[in-house]
Amino acid sequence: MWQSAVLSLGAAAALGAQTIRDLDLDPRQAVDLPVSREVTTVVFPGPITAVAGADMLIEGGREPTEVDESTPLRFQVTHAPGANFLLVRSLLPAATGRLTAIYQGSAYVVELRTVLTGSVASAIFSRSPAAERVAGPPEPVRFSPRIGLSLLDRARAYPVLSRTLPKAVEGVTLRAQNRKVVLPDLEITVQEVYRFPKEDAVVFLLGLRNTSGCVLDLAPSSLAARVAQERFEQAIANGPRTLGPGESAEAEFAVVGLPDGTRNDLSADNAFTILINTARRQPAAAAPAPAAPPTEAAP
Repeated sequence: MWQSAVLSLGAAAALGAQTIRDLDLDPRQAVDLPVSREVTTVVFPGPITAVAGADMLIEGGREPTEVDESTPLRFQVTHAPGANFLLVRSLLPAATGRLTAIYQGSAYVVELRTVLTGSVASAIFSRSPAAERVAGPPEPVRFSPRIGLSLLDRARAYPVLSRTLPKAVEGVTLRAQNRKVVLPDLEITVQEVYRFPKEDAVVFLLGLRNTSGCVLDLAPSSLAARVAQERFEQAIANGPRTLGPGESAEAEFAVVGLPDGTRNDLSADNAFTILINTARRQPAAAAPAPAAPPTEAAP
């Protein structure tokens, strides 16, 4: 038998200088969380009612827990009853595990994985606010590929046009966000968001980086922006179709009106989550070695 040391519930105060990640409170989406032997804090908006995970040492935060030394434990989890947070750290290198937290009757799945560097110090679950709208007339929105290309061109050329041809971008709102959206295998930087009121359009200028060790196939036509539970599909998009391991590239897309032709009146101030379909490219199967020619017996 061995006795584990309980994680200090005050340890979170020392993590301010490390990586903090904001997460949408969505029970339909599992969250990837890299952790290490250092403490990672996972925070919910209110009290967590239960925590479960296979091959994990789950403690109540008050008394040490005795565990048989032959038990294979991958992670240590501390959750004081009634607390709105839990503390996680890895016990084995290269370990993975699925942690489930029950909050307000819904199950939230956190996929834990051990990393040597780049672990998250604190992950904060919160509800995304409803999409903010700007005031606008209810006239129908007209869209064509020509209008879409014009929107992307004017967004990319905005710094020049605002000085040399201001009428081309009259009324346009620019928000330089530089927000990072972390998806499995892909990091998206929302560089700038433009609001074109006349076309009822929001244009996104993005930076993409492949964070996997594989070639990544991307589908620019699947680009979309989400605010809370509302999803806004692209009307026109441009971006790379493949990214090598660690490779970066720029992409852009525009959301124009709503599918029924009415206005979306989206503000550029929304904290948009960007979505795109990706797939890891599987390595080509090695060609079989040529068969050796038959050997004839000597006479």
